Amino acid sequence: MRIPSNNADREEFYLSTMQKCLVSKEERRADYTTLRAYYLFGAGPEDPPAYFNKINPHLDQLTSFLYSAETTRFSIALGASVNPMEHRKSPSLTTALNDEWLNSNADQVFSTALNWALVYNSTFIKLVVNNGIHPYMIEPSAIGVLREDTPYTDRQEAIVQTYYITKSDLYARLYSHPKREEIVSRVSSGYQINESDIPEAVNRIVMSQTDPTIYGNVNMDLYGMNRYKPRVAEETIEMHELWVWNDETMDYQVVTVGVPDVIIYDRPGASMFLKGECPFVQVCPNPLYDYYWGASECQKLLLLQQLRNTRMTEILDLLSKQVSPPTALVGFTGILDEKNFALNRAGGLLATDMPNAKVERLGPTMPSDLFEVLHEIDSMFSEVSGISNVLEGKGESGVRSAGHASQLARLGSSRAKKRALIVEDSLEKVATLYLKLMQQYDPTHFTDTEGQPFIAEQFTKDFVVKVDAHSNSPIFTEDLKSLAFNLFKAQAIDKESLIDLLEPPMKQLLKDKLKKREKEGGGEQPKQKAPDVKPSKKEQAVG
Repeated sequence: MRIPSNNADREEFYLSTMQKCLVSKEERRADYTTLRAYYLFGAGPEDPPAYFNKINPHLDQLTSFLYSAETTRFSIALGASVNPMEHRKSPSLTTALNDEWLNSNADQVFSTALNWALVYNSTFIKLVVNNGIHPYMIEPSAIGVLREDTPYTDRQEAIVQTYYITKSDLYARLYSHPKREEIVSRVSSGYQINESDIPEAVNRIVMSQTDPTIYGNVNMDLYGMNRYKPRVAEETIEMHELWVWNDETMDYQVVTVGVPDVIIYDRPGASMFLKGECPFVQVCPNPLYDYYWGASECQKLLLLQQLRNTRMTEILDLLSKQVSPPTALVGFTGILDEKNFALNRAGGLLATDMPNAKVERLGPTMPSDLFEVLHEIDSMFSEVSGISNVLEGKGESGVRSAGHASQLARLGSSRAKKRALIVEDSLEKVATLYLKLMQQYDPTHFTDTEGQPFIAEQFTKDFVVKVDAHSNSPIFTEDLKSLAFNLFKAQAIDKESLIDLLEPPMKQLLKDKLKKREKEGGGEQPKQKAPDVKPSKKEQAVG
C-alpha cells in the first residue's frame, strides 16, 4: 500500500485502514462467546451447564492427535544453492533452536493456541523480542484483517491487533517518547470488563420494564458456578497495533494507536521485528479458501451437543417419573395434595369411606434401549472429526491380531493426519521465525562439526525450518519407529542416528556412552578366540 507522506493525510489513512480491518470484530466476538460457552459448559452463555459436556473431552482428544508438545522437534532444510560448507553448522543451530523453543515455553503456547483454534476458527501466535523471544497466544476477536475473503496472513496488506494496557504501564513504556505527558493525558481509560454488578439475565428483566411484555426464561442460580470470566479492577486503555505493508520500503509500517485515535508510534517493522516479516502466525486447523478465519470445529458439534442435552433431559425426566410416578386418586374427595403427600412418605396412611375409591400409579414404561440414542450421538461426534474406534483405544469387531489392529489404525487415521499436516505448516512458520530472530538478535557463539566457531548471523539466509519426521503428531510415531529400525537393519544408518530418530530418554547421555564404548573398542567388538580342543587318540593316529 502507498502511505501518504503528509502528516494529516497519513494519520487519516492509518485510522481509516484500522477501522476497515475491525469491521467484523464485534460480530465475531459474539460468535466466539457462544463457542467458548459450549466448549467450557456444553451450553449457551445464558443456559445452565449441560449434565455432560461432550464437546470439551472430544476437542481435547482431537488436539492430542494433532500436536504433541513432548515429541515435536525441528530440523533445518537448506536451499539447493547453499554452499555445502553450511551443512556443518546445521547440527549446532538445530540443537539451539530446539532448546530455545522449549525454554521460551513455545511448545505449551502452541498447544493452547491449537486447542482454542479448534474452539474458535483461528488463533494467533505473536512473537515479541525483548531480551529473548517471547511467544504469546492471541484470540481471533482481538485481530482484524483488511481482506477477510483472502486466506493466509502474508497476503494481507494490513492487520490490526487490539489489546489493553494500564495507564501506569503505558507511562513506563513511553519513557523515551518526546510527547509522553501529552499522550498520557489524551488517551482515555476505562474498565475492560463490564463493571455492572447486576447479572445479565436479571439486568434484561429490569430493562424490559419499559416494555409492557416481559418475555424469556431466567435461571435464578446465576452465581452457582464459575463462568471463567476475568474481572479487572484497574482502569485500562484500549490500544491498537496496526501492521500495514509499505510498498516504498518493502516492509511493514507499525502504527500504535491509543483510544480515542491517538497515534503514539509510527515506525518501520524492522525496528520491532524482522524486515518484511509479520510477527503474527495464524493457527487454523480447518481453513477455507474464501474466508480468512476458517471453520470452527466446535461449531460443527453444537447441534449434536444440543441434541444430546435435549435427549439427556428427556431421559432424566423419564427416570424421575419412574422413581416417583404420577398418581391418580379415583373417588377421593377433600384436599388431594395432603392425600398424595401421605401416599409418598414412609409409613403414610390413607383411608376413605367412598365406595370404589382407588389409587393408580401411572409410571411410564421404560424402553430397553433408553441410552442407545446417546451412544449414537457420541459416535456422530467421532465421525465429524474423523476419529475411529481404534484411534480412541476401543475394540473393533473382526480384529484378530495386533497387526490387523495396527493396519486399521493406520488407515483410520487418514483424516486426522490430513489435519495434522495443516497444523504442521503453522508450526514450521513459527519455528522458522524463531531461527531468523536468533540470527538477528542472538550473539551466542556455536561450533560446527569441524570445530570452527561461528554465530547464527553467519549462517545462510536460504533455509526453512521443518518439523522433523512429522514428530508433532503422535499418529506418525509408530511409523517413524518402524522406519528407523528398518533403516538400521539395512545398515543405512548407524547407532547414533538410530538414537536421534527414536528420541529416547537421556538421549545425549546414551550418545556419549555409545561414543565412549566405540572409542574404547576401536569401533568394533573384539572377535572371540576359538577355544583350544585337544585332539583325540584316533585323530592323532590318523595324523
